[in-house]
Amino acid sequence: MISFPSHPRVAAIILAGGRGLRMGGRDKPLLALNEEPLLTHLIRSLIPQCTALALSANGDPSRFAPWGIPVLPDTMHDCGPLAGVLAGLQWARTQNCDTLLTVPGDTPFIPPTLASALLPAPAVAVSGGREHPLVATWPTACLEQLQDWLAQPPSPHRLRVRFFAKTLGVREVPFADQTPDPFFNINTPEDYAAACRMIEKGLINE
Repeated sequence: MISFPSHPRVAAIILAGGRGLRMGGRDKPLLALNEEPLLTHLIRSLIPQCTALALSANGDPSRFAPWGIPVLPDTMHDCGPLAGVLAGLQWARTQNCDTLLTVPGDTPFIPPTLASALLPAPAVAVSGGREHPLVATWPTACLEQLQDWLAQPPSPHRLRVRFFAKTLGVREVPFADQTPDPFFNINTPEDYAAACRMIEKGLINE
């Protein structure tokens, strides 16, 4: 079990490294919600909750230049979402932070108390009886452990976020059931349409 400081400095990273195939390959953080990109909503929610903020994304970083936050490419390839967690941990250490908060780039309704609820790390959010492995906090002390985990020979579980989290002794943090689910994520055009309707009804947390 990794020990962690009692008063951690929290860095947050928005994970946007997926290919968005079910959305036609579009950058989901750039989808317009209530006339603003989803990324703007996420940044607005996360800034009060963290010491430093970055985006995990591959490809041309200039497409995210208007937001003025660091864009971190994967430092290990073909490792799925854990590659974004790894890049985030490496960056968080350069910011002298003890904890990394990860949030997927397609979750517009994250609560304003997310970071504090997931402290101390490691912790993972649960809502509606479902665990959300990438809505989590990670002690930066687990960086080397993740590097070793990803350096293992291929196996069915090596790239599964929840399996690595279990090696850290991650604890589950339940969030109250509500509408919309605080961790509703946009995977398909139908999800996008539903998110737009919910935002039109004033259900976004900002």
